[in-house]
Amino acid sequence: MSYNLNTEYEFNNENFETPDLILEDICKQLNNITKSFVQGNVKKFDGQIESYSMLSIDTGLNNMLKVNIQDELGEVGDKAVLRYEFFISAPQIKNYKYRIMFLEYGITGYPVKIVLEQGIADELNDKENSGYVYEIETKQEFEDIVVRIINTKKIRKIIQDLINISGKGLKEYI
Repeated sequence: MSYNLNTEYEFNNENFETPDLILEDICKQLNNITKSFVQGNVKKFDGQIESYSMLSIDTGLNNMLKVNIQDELGEVGDKAVLRYEFFISAPQIKNYKYRIMFLEYGITGYPVKIVLEQGIADELNDKENSGYVYEIETKQEFEDIVVRIINTKKIRKIIQDLINISGKGLKEYI
């Protein structure tokens, strides 16, 4: 028997770029413009990406526990969430990295949550102790904010310092 299912799906995914792939392209460009003294890195990350507190609660045996079956429907499982860290490093300086952000998204790629280093967020927002968690809705918005982040005074200074230290061959850093 044949059912009348919609068959108008798109199989050409040339324009689909997940945030981690965009960051990998930016890393290549960063590597080129710094003559490989500084490298951008995108790595899978398994930990928490936001600050959190832990609270222990004793529910007792007499408390009624309600289970909502809706929690078991829809997206299920850890594989639906992808987490990455984006950082810069210098090959000549062992065990050093400057983590710029964490990112997290589902299978659709967007929206993507980014958690920035506080100093970068403060510079972007032109305000101290500003919010550092962003929900980015589209690929274009993500590309724009990453370019703004890389071009902040803070990141440009760190990149320049890494180039200077790497170029001088200072033994105490290598």
